[in-house]
Amino acid sequence: MLLHVKARIQFLLSIFLLLRYDKADAGHSLSEKECLKLEKQLKLLNKPAIKTIKTNNGDVYDCVDFYKQPAFDHPLLKNHDFSPQMKPSLHKLERHVMSSKTIGLEGGGCPFGTVPIRRVTKDYLIRQRHMQGMDETPAFHGNNLNDSEAVAFKGGYRYAGVQLPDDETNDITGAGTIMSLHKPLVQKNQHSAGRVKVQNGPDSIQAGWIVDPTLYGDNNNRLYVFFKAGKSGCFNTLCPGFVQVDTKVPLGIQYPASKIGGPVYEELMYLDRDHVNGNWWLLHGINYTEIGFWPASIFTGLKNQARTAEWGGVAYSPPGQPEPQMGSGLFPAQNYLQDAYFRKCTFIYNSSTESLDASLRNTIANSPDLYQVQDLSHQGDVFGHLILYGGPGEGAGPIL
Repeated sequence: MLLHVKARIQFLLSIFLLLRYDKADAGHSLSEKECLKLEKQLKLLNKPAIKTIKTNNGDVYDCVDFYKQPAFDHPLLKNHDFSPQMKPSLHKLERHVMSSKTIGLEGGGCPFGTVPIRRVTKDYLIRQRHMQGMDETPAFHGNNLNDSEAVAFKGGYRYAGVQLPDDETNDITGAGTIMSLHKPLVQKNQHSAGRVKVQNGPDSIQAGWIVDPTLYGDNNNRLYVFFKAGKSGCFNTLCPGFVQVDTKVPLGIQYPASKIGGPVYEELMYLDRDHVNGNWWLLHGINYTEIGFWPASIFTGLKNQARTAEWGGVAYSPPGQPEPQMGSGLFPAQNYLQDAYFRKCTFIYNSSTESLDASLRNTIANSPDLYQVQDLSHQGDVFGHLILYGGPGEGAGPIL
């Protein structure tokens, strides 16, 4: 009986210490100097709001004057000539029929002349200390990753997708797809995403959906972008770079998530380079809405064309945690009511106004026991070039 009581006391003490650690980790033990630093960051990131919109799930978006948004804190954009009425010169893309509902902020979004920027909180800045940036997929020239190449993947990142061979002679000026939307199970400090990406050397841009509790504070499925310009880069608008233009669809907005057996939700994403000034635009949804762009002036490699493009899933886990789910959490089985997929995968080459099928490509699956990919060409008018991907990982824990 005494041993039982001691064991129970030890168990309760362990729980107490764990909770105490979590609270300290959440910022309850921050010094006065650290708190002042956080307040300074918040003032820099959160611009004055003309209107504030709170979504049904508790997100807060500030309608910020177009000219005062975070992008224009970039030293190379101080003397920009952009305006909220600007229209890009983009390629004529094939319009697709889609099944997802229109995504956007309630009440019509922000007033003209303002753009929605997700408000940054103190809790977010504290979580950000554990945030892992999007690791880059190494470029290669073979047909598949072999065992020796797979060993080179370290740092907790796993990939399953398709990549156009990286070639300095490539002139890729756009890439896009219609992707199914999912909510894989992830634990603290992990993330799992589906994305389309373009890259030239150290510069890259990617867009898609992601589940990331560190980035968003929950396990919902959301729109994200990530860019790298040389050694700098970040998610969404957390550093200067991405210029938001649309007033209704902000970065970080929550998506519906597909269910095994249906319904299946999907969204169109396209990265398209303005053939007049070189800015890279994010096009989104059934109407190819121009959400915003990355100015050519912040890049070196992507100041011109991309050398490679990629469609696929990515999952990250820190050391000591089991790998999370990717996509639907199931291996691809050519069952479109359960598989995670990219359909109508296309890219634009040599500044052609025609969308070309992704006919030359390499498959990426650096942990095939955890995540797999199937590359299926010419699957009819509805699916086009189809990529299936995903997997269970090593078994994710409960949703936070």
